[in-house]
Amino acid sequence: MPSAPQTTAVRASLLLTLMVLPAFAADCKFVGGPQFGGIEPPLTIDATCTDPDYNEKTFVVDSTQQLTLKLPDGSTVPYTEAKGHFPAIRSRTELPPGILQSPTTVGHSVTWRFPDKTHWRNRFFQQSYPLAQDFLNTVDSRFAFMNGGYTVGVTPGSPNVGYRVIAAAAKLSKAYANKLYENTGRIYGYIYGQSGGSVQMMGANEGTIGVWDGIVPVVIATDGLSTHSFLWDGLYALAVPEAKRQAIAEAVAPGSGRDIYAGLTGDERAVLNELLNAGFARLALEDMKFSVSTVSLGAGAIQSNDPGYEDDFWSKPGYEGTNPPSYLTAARVDGYATIAGITRNVQDLPTAITFDPATVPALGSIGAAGLQYYVYAADGATRITDGDSRSLSGKLEGNTLTLTGTNGPNLLKALANGGKVRINNRFLLAACFYPRHSILDNGNPAYNQYKNPDGTPRYIQRTIQAAYLGGIRASGGRRQTGDLKVKTIVIEDLVDPASYPCVAAFYAGQVTRAMGTARANDIFRIYFNENSGHGSFAGPADAKSAVATVSISGILNQALLDLAAWVERGVAPPPSSRYSLDAMNQVVLPDKASERHGLQPVIHLMINGKIRAEVGVNQPVHLVGNIEMPPGAGQVIQHDWYLGRSDFAYEPATKVSATRTVSFPTAGEYTITLRAYAQRDGAEDTTSATLLENLARVRVVVR
Repeated sequence: MPSAPQTTAVRASLLLTLMVLPAFAADCKFVGGPQFGGIEPPLTIDATCTDPDYNEKTFVVDSTQQLTLKLPDGSTVPYTEAKGHFPAIRSRTELPPGILQSPTTVGHSVTWRFPDKTHWRNRFFQQSYPLAQDFLNTVDSRFAFMNGGYTVGVTPGSPNVGYRVIAAAAKLSKAYANKLYENTGRIYGYIYGQSGGSVQMMGANEGTIGVWDGIVPVVIATDGLSTHSFLWDGLYALAVPEAKRQAIAEAVAPGSGRDIYAGLTGDERAVLNELLNAGFARLALEDMKFSVSTVSLGAGAIQSNDPGYEDDFWSKPGYEGTNPPSYLTAARVDGYATIAGITRNVQDLPTAITFDPATVPALGSIGAAGLQYYVYAADGATRITDGDSRSLSGKLEGNTLTLTGTNGPNLLKALANGGKVRINNRFLLAACFYPRHSILDNGNPAYNQYKNPDGTPRYIQRTIQAAYLGGIRASGGRRQTGDLKVKTIVIEDLVDPASYPCVAAFYAGQVTRAMGTARANDIFRIYFNENSGHGSFAGPADAKSAVATVSISGILNQALLDLAAWVERGVAPPPSSRYSLDAMNQVVLPDKASERHGLQPVIHLMINGKIRAEVGVNQPVHLVGNIEMPPGAGQVIQHDWYLGRSDFAYEPATKVSATRTVSFPTAGEYTITLRAYAQRDGAEDTTSATLLENLARVRVVVR
């Protein structure tokens, strides 16, 4: 650990550096007025302008210290860690007229990590996410330091952070790096964001110039997806019973030999098709755990900005609530319970409500999911609300509602013996159908299923598009147009249940339409990856997952290095993945690596010439694997096999031929997996941060 004098000296140096920064030419400019939902307008940021709220004068240094990073080979890298924050600048009541949401009402923490000068090559790496989750706002120091970069991280105080704060942190880091390294040359910056962080990236690549030189949105959420995807998922869980969803999951697995539609009713089949046409990855059905409750993750924007939707859904012709399918009727809970008693704490505040058991409505097919508790005045007809508080928060067990969380004072004050509480799940159920009634105006093909042949809507439409609020806060008030200002590489996974793969294809189309094919090729790449779920984390969650999925963390890191080579040396990265969309908006990649492109190994595996074989006990089966690399992506270094073991263990890796004959001494169904590893330079190091992975699966049924 550093001594107190060392730490004090470094902190003083940082403070002095920030105090003597040259004044920038002018303030960065806001574009337009308040955005939908009262979000502040987007700020256009360049290399020299000053953010009026986030700059050297508002930044507070909290601590600095000298630390050491230990590497796998036992060597070490000394580095300086500096922590600080941008404090809240104003309260919500002090915001300009029309602005209801701004990053300036909360504080944001900043962390910089600078390796010693021998490990620095005039660049930095940054990761960002709009929520305070450190692992999504931090770059792996080992990767950064060993590839010549320091790291920048911001822990935001609210989802309204946009790209303003992360840009200010990046710009200030350059000033300190210049002082620390005695540098006068250009500093290059590369930033990535996963999932919700991709929204920040797609705001930054249109709203900034000269802050970052390369941007990587990972498993992206285009306009509206972060709201509607949860609703599509919830509708599927509502309409298709769990046992049938499990049968579908088993049927979609490679070599199952089963039909995913087997045993479905007409309504169930239609909702499954609706989910797939929305772009949900068909292969992601295998492992996704669906729940109607996930609707709540995307429905907040609807409840806040389209509060009339719930009543319209259940009362007006053209909505499913007035002519409900059987699965909607089976799930619905709606009844007025009479208060029989109220338990209060020492402050005389209600903590629990006991209802007359005869008045409590029965739960439906989804149980207590989404229950709300509307409070009514003594007349039994006037509903009580309290600002944004429209329902009591609590847990219902039998005829007792135990209050939890924060409840509006007006709601609590209105509670009285003999009073009425409407116990219902009306909003949750109505929200499941919202995408049908809110066709987004950005041209996303997911909504074509809701249109007549002449392009008119099949369903009654809402007058506002509340779904955009879910992303526009994180995007800095911007909607995506595809008009990029910064080199961008999109990374998308084809077994991602949260970021529907087709939206990445849609975004790539936006870029091409906005910029033209030639300009887009000079600034944009998109890489689709097989057999990977949501995010680019270091490895599958467990051994069972590892026989069906791979990590793309190495692909992300390689993309960052490719951006650096593109920007700093003019070396263009490998071409974008080639792909097509089928009739159900599923992304389809070419079979051959030479035609597919991208960064990932391409693997084909057959068992007795097919993807499924049925044999007897101890009867041999012939496995033939073929592993190829796309042009310029790298070299295969080794592969390994999983042969259906109950502990999900792979055999030791090998470089010999991926062709073999095996047999099984016990009857059963066995999944066989061939997994391959590659490196850009062919180095045989499976611990590398740039490992490129993929796998293929077949099935053998032994009788």
